[in-house]
Amino acid sequence: MEDDDSEMEVTEKVNVEFEARNPEEADFHGIRQLLLQLFLKSNIDISAITDWILTQRYVGSVIKQYLDDGDDDEDESSMEEDVNQVYGVITCLNITKYKDKPCTDQIKKHLLQKLANSKSSANQLQAILENPSNNIGWLINERFVNIPAQIAVPSFQSIRQEMNTANQKGEDYHCSHYIMVAKKFRMKTLPKPGKKRISKKPLESEIYSNGEEEFFAEAAEFRATFTVAEERDNGVVQQWDSELEDQYEPLREIIVIKANELETIMIKVEKLL
Repeated sequence: MEDDDSEMEVTEKVNVEFEARNPEEADFHGIRQLLLQLFLKSNIDISAITDWILTQRYVGSVIKQYLDDGDDDEDESSMEEDVNQVYGVITCLNITKYKDKPCTDQIKKHLLQKLANSKSSANQLQAILENPSNNIGWLINERFVNIPAQIAVPSFQSIRQEMNTANQKGEDYHCSHYIMVAKKFRMKTLPKPGKKRISKKPLESEIYSNGEEEFFAEAAEFRATFTVAEERDNGVVQQWDSELEDQYEPLREIIVIKANELETIMIKVEKLL
């Protein structure tokens, strides 16, 4: 007789609260891992970008688990691990002011190289990046895929406040444009007629890993997509079920918006998420 326990699927719902904190040195590995899942196989110095995030003043947050001081009955080592786990990072790096940083140049070259098959798109992006009247901030908005999109609203509200404060303190976050690299997936092929699907998740032609980034794309002055299917997207795909992995191709989308669009985007996000 087979053990019934082996056939039993147990589902446990766990309520977890998250909070934004200032990045600190101990967050280096967690931030770096999040950036690595954005730029998979590249010549970008991800460690240098991580150091930049950690050392810039006033702007940027990491998402960590909120732990109540009253949780005394939890194992100390487990609590310490949870506290140090970085579940997300949101910040803005001024790639115009710091255009001479080697990692800034690497990012620009990487994105333009990814658009090499579309000369028109590459030329448009290059014109935006090299226009001397533009002051461009790179919005980094990375988190685990199972972190709810609702966290985007307070995160972006916070970073806007931080940039305003930084401007008052003499830093330069008076951006004319923001550039973002979004993770998304495109359906490869429709399921064969009559084939029974295991998952009940609805199939969409394109899915953004961070749902709010679709609103950025809709407001974009420039947008272009490239595939990363050959770059083994372990950082994201492993968190999807195998059926979705088979049906969707991993992509990256370059999105450029005018800075004055950010408030309108956040209003839309707040209403719909």
